[in-house]
This record gives sequence, structure tokens and C-alpha cells, in this order.
Amino acid sequence: MKKLSVISLLAALLLSASCGKEEGGGSPVPGPSLVSVNPADGSRDLVGNALTVVFTYDQNIAVSGKGQDAVSISGDAGITDVLAYGKELKVGVNGLEQGSTYTVSVKAGAVHGFKTGQEPSPAVSVSFSMKEYKTYTLNPQTTLSNASASPRAKALYQFLLDTYGKKTLSGSMACKNGWDNRFANYINSITGKYPAVCGYDYLFLEWPPKAWSECPDYGDISDLKAAWDAGSIIQICWHWNVPKSEEAYRAKDPGMCAFYTKDNSVFKPSDALAAGSWQHECIDAQIAKLAGYMKLLSDAGIPVLFRPLHEAAGDYTWGAWFWWGRDGAGPCKQLWRYLYDKLTHTYKLNNLIWVWTVQTSDAGKLADVEKMEEWYPGDDCVDLVGSDLYVAKNTTQSAVFKRVNDSVKGRKMVALCEIGNLFDIDACYDEGAPWLYFLTWNSFDGEGNPLLYSDSWNNSIDDWKKALSNSHILNRGNVSDWK
Repeated sequence: MKKLSVISLLAALLLSASCGKEEGGGSPVPGPSLVSVNPADGSRDLVGNALTVVFTYDQNIAVSGKGQDAVSISGDAGITDVLAYGKELKVGVNGLEQGSTYTVSVKAGAVHGFKTGQEPSPAVSVSFSMKEYKTYTLNPQTTLSNASASPRAKALYQFLLDTYGKKTLSGSMACKNGWDNRFANYINSITGKYPAVCGYDYLFLEWPPKAWSECPDYGDISDLKAAWDAGSIIQICWHWNVPKSEEAYRAKDPGMCAFYTKDNSVFKPSDALAAGSWQHECIDAQIAKLAGYMKLLSDAGIPVLFRPLHEAAGDYTWGAWFWWGRDGAGPCKQLWRYLYDKLTHTYKLNNLIWVWTVQTSDAGKLADVEKMEEWYPGDDCVDLVGSDLYVAKNTTQSAVFKRVNDSVKGRKMVALCEIGNLFDIDACYDEGAPWLYFLTWNSFDGEGNPLLYSDSWNNSIDDWKKALSNSHILNRGNVSDWK
């Protein structure tokens, strides 16, 4: 018992000495150390005239005193907010100008951890330059890329030219199967107005017609013709499903097709464009099948805003989510041109107005113009450009509009080919973002009935009423005079 008491006493003395050092009785404990800064020193990373600078430390931090007193920025820019959360110090800055360089500094001792007896944090700073972009006025080309375009395609394009910058066309996507008017009919039931643009999709091209209840017969164009005859404009997308293996292709098994890169590790544009490959044989057969169905629309005198290979780049940093963007910009542009040549020159589909979707996300931020330009197929095979934006309700995304417009040097009209939430239309025009049209994506319940909302958007009946009654908006019935 006596021996045990001595050991216990020694342990208590050691613990006491250790605690004394922790409380400041010995050398100070190192304070938080900076790990990284984003944007990094010297980077050129401007979104509009504001951004958030993020200082990341090696431990959880707090900021002494008033946060904005702890941070400064050079020049005429300002600090909007300072937030310490976890290991990150986020500094919001605004008033930035293109072509200027700024330095954001955190004062010595302003950042501290939660351990006692720590050394004061050293001063840190980061300097970054704002990229200067040339801006372009709206000056879209006056003719379609296809010199043999049909008279109705030319007339529609002229109507769009006359509308652009003055009015925005309303639009909505078809319901679950991508080939009916249920959602447009629903919008009319709650607002008393039909969308000016009705969107459809050749999503199930590889499946036999009516393979199941939601699988459409693309040989039946009655809903599209009804929308067209009633005064709407037709946009068609193509979620291009391709086989996951050569065996699936030979077996003609549509259940083994996919368009997402995560679901299809085999198909990529470079192989699809290689003469003699089974992938090339496959896309030629699919394009021929597509052309046969699209000819029905051509024969009916219906021009189409055709939007294939959409969202090709995915996110420029994080990568493509569709197979047609898997190989990067070069092969994707070649695939676009191959499809354009086949449908335009081989199959003589002169009713098509070609719409290229410009991706605008780079690591979740607004991408540089140069990255958008790198993926652009070219003025000679594109008629309109657009963006797919699933963002907060009642925004304008005017910075996106301007960046997309600049990426094509103002030579193409800019549209919202897919959105979730409705935009603030008046503010769009106030901020110089007169989108040519918008098209909301569909939402539906388990039985395929249309809904106004999903996990990604929450438009209300009042939102739709307000949007379709806006003085800047044209709906069905306002767009048929050009025919």
C-alpha cells in the first residue's frame, strides 16, 4: 500500500506540472497555422465584382474583437463580412474592378484557437488580380448556320431575332416521359396561359415504342403538333442513351444503356468517332433512327429548337457527367459537328435550329470565358446558345448571361434552356440580362402527375402567375403572328 501511494503521488506531481505548462507556466503552445488560401496568391478569379476569400487553418479558430476590424483590403474595395467557422475564415469582399490587383490581409493576433497559452497568430495576406474581360453588345448573326434551312425555320429565327432584347419567351418541359403536354396543360390550368416554348426529349429512343407506360412512341407527334398548331415553339433535347458494352449493343438490350459517365464506363466520343469501332456503328444507327423520327416533324412543317449534347463540359474542374463530354472539349466538338453534318447534310433535316448549351460552372464558381470558348463548336454549326441553371428563386444570373454572351462575342442569342426556379424577370432586364426564353424542367409525383416543385426548386402557383403575366414575357398566343 505504501509503494502504491508513492507512485500515485509521482503521477499527481507530473500531471500538475503538465497542466501548469498548458496554462502558461512554460513555453507557449503554437497557435493556428495557415494551410491554404482560396483564391491563391496571384490567381485571377473574379465573379462579378465580389468574391469570398477563404483562409483555411490547421485547427478550429475564432476571431478577436469585431471581425471586420481584424481584416483589411487594399484599394477602393470593401469588406462585407468576416466569418470564422470551423477551420475556415471567410472574408467577403466587394467593389472589385476588372484589371485591378487587391490584397486581403488578416492582422497579427486576430485569429486564435481554443487552446490556452497559444502564441498569437502571425499576420497573413493574399494578393490576387482581377481578370479583365472584353464585353460584347448583343449582335446576333442574322442568318441560320444551315444555308438550306426551311422557310419556317428561317421565319422562326427571324421572329427570335426581332424578340431578343425586348421580350422573353416563357417555356416548360414535358412531363415524365418527355413527350406529352401534361405539364403545359397544368400551367394553363393554374395561370390561364400556356408557355410559349414547349420542351420535349428523345430520352427513350433506344426503347421500343410503348415498352412500358412512360415510354413514348416517337412516331406519334400529335402532342407536339397540337402545341405547334396552338402557337407554341418546339424545343427538343436528347438524353443520348448508349450501350454499356459491345455485348449489350449486339443484343439490342436498352436496359443496358446509360448516358451518365458514372453508369457507363465504356462509351466515349473518341471511340464513337473512330471508323470501324462498334461504338461508331452504334451512333450511326442511332442517328439514322433519330433522323427518321425527326423527319415526321420536318414533313409536318414544324421547325425545332434542337438541343443535343447538352451540359457537355459538366463542371470544368470536377468533370463531365454525360458520356459526350468524357474526353474533353476536342472530341465533344467533333461529335457535335459529326451529328450536325449527318442530320443537316445526309438526312436533309432543314427544320432544325441548333442550340448549344454553354456550361458555366468551374469548381462550383462562374467559369472563365476561355473555358467556355474552348468547348464551343463554332458559329458555323450553332444558332443559339443557352445555359441550364438550377439556382435560387427570383435571381437574375446576370453575371452568367454576360459571361455566356461574351464567350460567343455577342454573335448568338442567349437562352435559359433549363431552369428549376423562376427568375426575377424585371430585374433581369434592369441588369442587362434579357434571356431569349426560359424553360422550366418538369417535376411529377409517383404516378407521373405534374408538380410545381422538387427537391431542387419550389415555384408556387403565385410565382407562375406573376411570371406569365409579366410585361416582359411572351406566352403562347403572343408568338404565332410570324407563322
